[in-house]
Amino acid sequence: MNKYQKEYIHRINRVIDYIEKNLDQDLGLEKLSEVAHFSPFHFHRIFSAFMGETLNGFIRRIRVEKAASMLLNEYRLTAG
Repeated sequence: MNKYQKEYIHRINRVIDYIEKNLDQDLGLEKLSEVAHFSPFHFHRIFSAFMGETLNGFIRRIRVEKAASMLLNEYRLTAG
């Protein structure tokens, strides 16, 4: 792995952390590309290549997983 790949991974991880901490916010391409310090076009291509899914697909999946987890925890609390 070269230094550019390591830097890209670092930037993508920074965006993933940002997404996970801000799921209730607007997570548009412009804002997330700023977090990664890439142009929107370049960021979208890099994110998809590294993650194997689109940015919007990733955000949607993380939101659904969080909602499912919250529902499961709520069920466990009420079911006793």
